[in-house]
Amino acid sequence: MQVVRWFALISILAQFAGSAAHPRSPSSRLPNVILITIDTVRADHIGCYGASGVSTPTLDGLARDGIVFDRAIAQVPLTFPSHASIMTGLYPFQNGAQDFTSPPLDPHFRTIAQALREHGYSTGAVVSSFALDHSWGLARGFDFYDDAFSPESYSKAELDLVERKAEESVTHAITWLKKTPKQPFFLWLHLYDPHSPYHPPEPFRSRFADHPYDGEIAYADQQLGRLIEWLKSVRLYDRTLVIMASDHGESLGDHGEKEHGFFLYNSTLHVPLIVKPPAKSGYKPGRDQRVAEIAGIPSTILKVALIADPMTKTASADLLSGAGDSRSAYSETFYPFNSFGWSPLHSVQSGRFHFIDAPSAELYDVVADPDEKSNLAPLQGATVAVLRQKLQVILLRESHQPASGAPSALSPEAQEKLRALGYFAYRSPVPQATLLEGLADPKMKLSEFNALLEAQDAVHARDYTRGRSLLNAIREQDPHMYIVPFYLGAAALEQREWEEASTEFKNCLQLSPEFEPAMTGLARSLIFQGKADEAREWAQQALALNPQSYQALHELGLLESNRDRKRAIEYYKKAVAIQPSSAPLQRDLGTLELQEADFAESAKHLEKAIELGVNDSSTLNSLGLAYARTQRLEKAVEAYKKALALSPDAAEVHLNLAVAYGRLQRTKQATVEYDAACKLNARYCR
Repeated sequence: MQVVRWFALISILAQFAGSAAHPRSPSSRLPNVILITIDTVRADHIGCYGASGVSTPTLDGLARDGIVFDRAIAQVPLTFPSHASIMTGLYPFQNGAQDFTSPPLDPHFRTIAQALREHGYSTGAVVSSFALDHSWGLARGFDFYDDAFSPESYSKAELDLVERKAEESVTHAITWLKKTPKQPFFLWLHLYDPHSPYHPPEPFRSRFADHPYDGEIAYADQQLGRLIEWLKSVRLYDRTLVIMASDHGESLGDHGEKEHGFFLYNSTLHVPLIVKPPAKSGYKPGRDQRVAEIAGIPSTILKVALIADPMTKTASADLLSGAGDSRSAYSETFYPFNSFGWSPLHSVQSGRFHFIDAPSAELYDVVADPDEKSNLAPLQGATVAVLRQKLQVILLRESHQPASGAPSALSPEAQEKLRALGYFAYRSPVPQATLLEGLADPKMKLSEFNALLEAQDAVHARDYTRGRSLLNAIREQDPHMYIVPFYLGAAALEQREWEEASTEFKNCLQLSPEFEPAMTGLARSLIFQGKADEAREWAQQALALNPQSYQALHELGLLESNRDRKRAIEYYKKAVAIQPSSAPLQRDLGTLELQEADFAESAKHLEKAIELGVNDSSTLNSLGLAYARTQRLEKAVEAYKKALALSPDAAEVHLNLAVAYGRLQRTKQATVEYDAACKLNARYCR
């Protein structure tokens, strides 16, 4: 597929200058705002950005009505932190959301949803991936935040792969708009389909059999068309500010990276960004070829709406102001550092150049070399020096300092090294000695990185032998990589090899003493070895590090369930409040509430567990008991029948069903079930 990455210069500065003479009157009605983020879309795979062979008529139509930013850049190539930047207007190092090991967005950071709601907007969001579920802190400011996924999603995928298709999400968005007569409104619609794995539905699967990634984009575009058509049909399109962006791109093998997050090349940073202004706003359609940051979206919304809000003082500059080619774009990735102990990467793009600050620096002329194949850093030292200085100025901006009651265990030298790397947490995921010696360039670790991904895929596919073999080979190459024993511990946990899991989690914690997921994994493995006191210590340590760790709360609830059920329920309720989408949490809470005779609450949580994908005889039997004790006998019968369909020889369930039939005066059916229970277990014979 031939792709035209950069277009002939089309000046829109005159358009902006002309529009300034006709700004919208402050007294006129506030515009509706719709923010659309389509996950993992490269700009060069969209028709209006020059792609051929890809079908994106909806986005192309939006581009004709709006301003297309030809050089829009993501601030981080990962879903949650990129959306945190889009919502706050802050760089990742400023808001603390740097990758998926980061804690949820700190409550003191203001979001565009909070700003608009305070200015009279109805606010709603529909997200399509667990990666943006409300526990990450992005739901603040929304009256409605739809992050509920089907039970099938939870039963078929790892949590980080839980998603829903664009068709369902667009339907939910339109439904919310129909139920929200109050205007103005702010809707954030997030579509996840282009994210791996690529499985577009028909007819896109057949049409794009050789390029399923493009099939996912085409499918998302088609479904988005339903929203645009609905807006037009109810005469809302013209008076609505519509912004479409992607959070990051996809490498698709460029530079040896299969997906995204590891490197900072434009295959994962250069994204589509279209701003369709409301009618009579004074902003005209066109193309802006200047570098633009997607973190500028909040300020742009406020500018177009003529809203003065405090967040404009800290957020990135809006996308519509300025002249000339003075803008720059910052990006970072701490994925190599936080997950593997290798160097983080920072980059800045200004004018025609893209500078990547790494142990071995890189410089690309993205106009002459859009594929970033020719590293000019050794040849253009002066340009490197100027851009490195520009990068340092950016990194001197106010950074996020997480609250911590404990002093840092790092030496002053190590702390200074972290600050130089642009890392502002109170801990280091790598040993202090390694930090001081210097971190490996991710470019030199690509083979290990791809082997790690292959090992993860093998473990997810339950090919534990291959997964372990790959991980042990990586450990021989790099014994200081803490993530390897963590993955080995997780694999052992899945196989119920409790002692091996404990050993590997402890190995991980020796390399990274404050890695909270290893603490919760260790606690779980110790529980099943009967080492309750040690397990409790590790779970409490994890909770002290991260009070929002629902996994640690789950382990503490499990530990207390045999000696203090009321306290265990308290732990479970706290965990469910943080993560209501955890099916095991809902199941365990409902089971304990049944034992404590809180039958109504038990039924509520067991129903939720089943809705989220739990499908075992024991849980269905417990739900039947909760229904029976709350006089919902028909529902009890239904639950017992489902339990028996899974476990026909469960004598206790036959007995419970017999009792329910008896209470419903269905004597013959009760007799059949009593006889079945008696045959299976003599204790139940009358």
